[in-house]
Amino acid sequence: MKEEKVEKMANDAENKDMNAESVRDKPNIVVQDANSNTIDEEKAKSAEKVVVDNEKKRKRYLTAVGVLAGLAVLAIIVGVICFYFVTPDIDDTPTNLRVENYEGELYIVADYQEKFDYQFVIEALVDGEYIEIDAINSDKNALNLSKQDILLNAGNQFRFKVAYINENGANGDYSSYLEWTKVTPLDKIEVEVSGNVITWNSVMFAENYLLKITYPNGTQDEIDAGQNLSYTLSGTGTFQVYVVAVGDEGFYSSTSSLITITLGQTPTTLNADTEN
Repeated sequence: MKEEKVEKMANDAENKDMNAESVRDKPNIVVQDANSNTIDEEKAKSAEKVVVDNEKKRKRYLTAVGVLAGLAVLAIIVGVICFYFVTPDIDDTPTNLRVENYEGELYIVADYQEKFDYQFVIEALVDGEYIEIDAINSDKNALNLSKQDILLNAGNQFRFKVAYINENGANGDYSSYLEWTKVTPLDKIEVEVSGNVITWNSVMFAENYLLKITYPNGTQDEIDAGQNLSYTLSGTGTFQVYVVAVGDEGFYSSTSSLITITLGQTPTTLNADTEN
């Protein structure tokens, strides 16, 4: 009996310790639950904040798009007003288009118009067909061809046109085309006369030589001397002669000074009075 009582007392003590330990653990469980609830609340608040921020960003984006669209519409309206009511109308077409040589450089030139700028269009003849190779805007009525990216070799063929441009960049009507071939003059021809024989120097690149003759009776003639470097006049009286060197396909040319020759009773004279 005594042993049973002792065993019972030991069991009771053990149960009491377990109950105490269980009681000690309960506050930890409560604390853990409280922490879990706090974390969930923070996650919920964070998610709600993200939704609110995204909504604000969306509203700001839509507002910015609306403002930009409004400004674009306003710009179009202002542009139309300026185009029709402020910008001068282009009711003229450039005239007198030409190529001129200034100090060894070639220019396309149109008559000056104070109100407008200019657009020059350059086309080159390639395989029998004109092809546009550039359209250049300029505030001047002359365009320097020598500074453009084109080949200005002798014999190259081009055509040009030009239009006025208003302040908004709108083009008026183009002028008529100007067709132009790059011509390089040959070296000067030097002529000598002995009796009724005219001789001249050979000119590099010359394909043939022409004589333009005015006879004593006033009639004129053009004689092709080929590659010959001399020609013999016949008859009496006063002749006037130019000698012309003609280059390949007519793209080069050079003309001598005017030669006056008198044949007959009076001595032959040679006068280089003027240049052609």
